Amino acid sequence: MKNFFLISFLILLNTSQSIGSERFIPLELFTGGEIREDKEIKFTNANLVFGEKKRKKIVGPEDWKNPQTGETIKVYKRTRKGQSGFKTQLFTVTNDGQCIGRVWDSRRGGRVIKNGCKFPLGVWKEGETRSFEGSSGGKPRKIELTILKLGKKQKDKVKFNWKLYDGSGKLMDDNDYTFSPGKAMTKLNDKKL
Repeated sequence: MKNFFLISFLILLNTSQSIGSERFIPLELFTGGEIREDKEIKFTNANLVFGEKKRKKIVGPEDWKNPQTGETIKVYKRTRKGQSGFKTQLFTVTNDGQCIGRVWDSRRGGRVIKNGCKFPLGVWKEGETRSFEGSSGGKPRKIELTILKLGKKQKDKVKFNWKLYDGSGKLMDDNDYTFSPGKAMTKLNDKKL
């Protein structure tokens, strides 16, 4: 009888820990907008200057016409002033609502990105890893996101690892990102390869 209660207790403890480590990650955590209580991914207004040196800005949503497909979609425009000039990236909800990812990047003459994934959206668990197949400038890419720290509330910050692989499976980029409410990206740990 004692074993039955012990096993039941351990199952309940494990179940409650699993539930506690899962939460909804809203789009507003990426844009720096006001976080709502509902669990719906919506294109809400964004107009935020952010980053330690205040060189980054995100605005939107706005309409963008894909030069390859002619399709018009809603995007957020993120810009950054850096040592190598001015960078512009366009982001939209991708992968059936699991991410917000780039659809266009101004670097290297500008390129269209298919099925990008730069930030997790929707319901994720701490420690969970998901992979996404896409392309950048016509070259195949694989993206892997792993949730490192999640918190319990929609207004808690999120820390995750983002890896980018080329078509042959070679690791091209490995970064840890932290996004905080009202601030968008607050920390980047670029693991120089």
